[in-house]
Amino acid sequence: MKTNDDASFNRRLAWLVLLSAMVLVLAIVLRIGIGATPYDTTDSQGRPMGFNDPLTIDHYLIMIRNFDAKALFRFEHAYEWLALAMHALGGALLFYSARLGIRMVRWFFALQPLLFPMAFFGALASPFMILGLFTKGMDRESFVDIPFIWVMAHPVWVTVSILILFLLRGPGLGFARVFRATREAVKVGARTFVNAVR
Repeated sequence: MKTNDDASFNRRLAWLVLLSAMVLVLAIVLRIGIGATPYDTTDSQGRPMGFNDPLTIDHYLIMIRNFDAKALFRFEHAYEWLALAMHALGGALLFYSARLGIRMVRWFFALQPLLFPMAFFGALASPFMILGLFTKGMDRESFVDIPFIWVMAHPVWVTVSILILFLLRGPGLGFARVFRATREAVKVGARTFVNAVR
């Protein structure tokens, strides 16, 4: 009974992956959308979207309308494809964790910080960007001059991955087993070396 409860709980963790995926998709849409928006574009009130002009809700809607999915296939967005693929794979692994084994699923999420190391730097910058959004608003510079997706979406994914790593129910990463196997291999290797030298 507990195994079924654990599997059900682990499947529900996929909601965290979905939340992170939504942040990633929004960041991609806004970044590509503003890249396709000319500097002289104005909103319905005539407010410009120049380099340092504060963005309004209308401006964000213009950015979303200007998003072109074909632009996502450019090589410069390969890292975004990797992030999207990791979200899809992570969600699938959670749904099939009972069949695949918790240890493998746990290792998948444990390795995400290595795939997205810039998330740690992004985590330092994103609070200031979010604060700026609510105090003075964002401008084009906020999207263009920094790696916006790395700063806004990757920290969310790495945080979600670490959270899932610790929330998953079932066996751990197996470090004790790896440590024991390594220790035995070193002992055997040392004995083999000593015997060969004799």
